[in-house]
Amino acid sequence: MKTIPTRKRIPFLTDLLEIRQMTSDPMGFCQDIVKKYGDVCYVPIPGSKNYMIHDPEILREVLVTQAGKFSKSRLYRAMKRFLGEGLLTSDGSYHLQQRRLATPAFHKQRIQEYARVMVQCTCDEISTWKEEETVNISQAMTNITLQIVTHTLFGSAIGKDKLREVSENVSGLLEVSGHIFQNPLYLMCFEKDVEIPVVKKLYGLRDQLDEVILRIISDHRRTLQDDHSSLLAMLMTAKDEETGTTMTDVQLRDEVVTMFIAGHETTATALAWTWYMLGKNPDVEKKFYEEVKEKIGDRKPTAEDYQSLVFVRNVFKETLRLYPPAWTLARQATEDVDIQGFHFPKGSALCSILYIMHRKPEYFEYPDEFRPQRWEEERIKMLPRFAYFPFGGGHRMCIGEGFAWMEGILILAVVASQYRLELPAGFTTKINPVFTLRTKDAILMKVRKHFSSGS
Repeated sequence: MKTIPTRKRIPFLTDLLEIRQMTSDPMGFCQDIVKKYGDVCYVPIPGSKNYMIHDPEILREVLVTQAGKFSKSRLYRAMKRFLGEGLLTSDGSYHLQQRRLATPAFHKQRIQEYARVMVQCTCDEISTWKEEETVNISQAMTNITLQIVTHTLFGSAIGKDKLREVSENVSGLLEVSGHIFQNPLYLMCFEKDVEIPVVKKLYGLRDQLDEVILRIISDHRRTLQDDHSSLLAMLMTAKDEETGTTMTDVQLRDEVVTMFIAGHETTATALAWTWYMLGKNPDVEKKFYEEVKEKIGDRKPTAEDYQSLVFVRNVFKETLRLYPPAWTLARQATEDVDIQGFHFPKGSALCSILYIMHRKPEYFEYPDEFRPQRWEEERIKMLPRFAYFPFGGGHRMCIGEGFAWMEGILILAVVASQYRLELPAGFTTKINPVFTLRTKDAILMKVRKHFSSGS
């Protein structure tokens, strides 16, 4: 067996110093480890066997070939405490059953039907903009994706008051959970049910959200015969082909909360980074707006335009490479596993940082540069499957990937068909790796007249 490099440590002293660095700069800590020890490294911390993996072939084994020997990791088990047993956190046969039930709601034809909602929600948000004003694009993208996930999940039945209540609870839940997962001491207290103030606050927000979501589910059941178009209605009526069972209210709650959080936070974060990168790269920005002008003009885009917006797609794809919203992936070995000549003992956690994986120079030329055109090059077609995987892979690949691609590209096209967004000269921001890979600062951009008006 190959020897796995182990990061050097002085017990207790190193742990204290690293907890401080992991809390203040988790990405920097991981980058230092990979730079010093390579693509496979043993990073033990008290009570846990952790391996950092940044080799595409090993990741393929973990996520596909030998996926049956792995389960969700410690972090995902902790997430169950507020997300429940949704598709993101569940494991084994239960996960497979839930995925079978949910899959029809994300069929290609269904996603195309949601395109109209995506476009309309974007139009509603930007209709409030005024030329020459400065807009908080980070907040605007969040507003749009919240509206989209709400209307696709719940249909037209949910009122503005309920929408506001749900969105406030979800935003609070994400904020507080981010603080907990970023701090190893907070996380340990959370896992051990030590109710320090931040943990109590998270549980309080979870209970408030549950009350609202369960009320919506109850209302939806009473009016189900009037609306079969929403995702929630489809989940309610879906029957497992093998068992004939349908989802209980608790199962529905878990899937709704998971979809609500995953369905808006990740896309909103990716879109904020996209506008930022366009603002920082004038040549790319010019080609981006030219394609929207040629393909869309100043009309509303439709699902049929999705395939024709090739460069817009590449812009979004390149943003997901540089700034993958779901920036970590981890699996725990349920038995001893041998992969590519390396031995990983039962109970060990194999972790990969997508932000690091997506910037490896052996797979991406000029890896830190924003180059959407790279996705049209012949060389990129030889890319290993797990050198770029913003939506995960294997049987646990994100069920909403098709939805996210359609949503991201249509939102970009709607905004660009009406306005040009200008980043303030000299503005820069950094990553803020919490629940998702957010921008450290809000992206504030000036709204300019769109191209058809002569700008």
